[in-house]
Amino acid sequence: MKESITLSPDQGRGVMPFRNIVDAEQLATLTTILDDYCEQAGIEGSHPARERLAIRLIALFTGGIDNPDDIRMALDGIAKDARSNIVHL
Repeated sequence: MKESITLSPDQGRGVMPFRNIVDAEQLATLTTILDDYCEQAGIEGSHPARERLAIRLIALFTGGIDNPDDIRMALDGIAKDARSNIVHL
C-alpha cells in the first residue's frame, strides 16, 4: 500500500489524502508552484486562500494540466476571476 501524501500539513482540520494521484517528484513540483505563487501574491502559509489555491492546483493537475507554466496561468485566471466577482457594498 502506498503512503498517503498531503499537500499541506494538518492544521487542526481534516487532511485530504492524495492516494495514487501524485508521486513524490510531482508533489515537490506542485508544492514549489504553490509556494512561489503564494509568495508572489503575498499569501502567507496559514491564509485560507493558500488552501483554496492548493485544492485548485490539484484539480488542474488531475484534470490534465501538468505543465508548470500552464498551471500558473490557470491560477492567475482564477485569481483574476475572484477579484472581478467582488461585490462592493
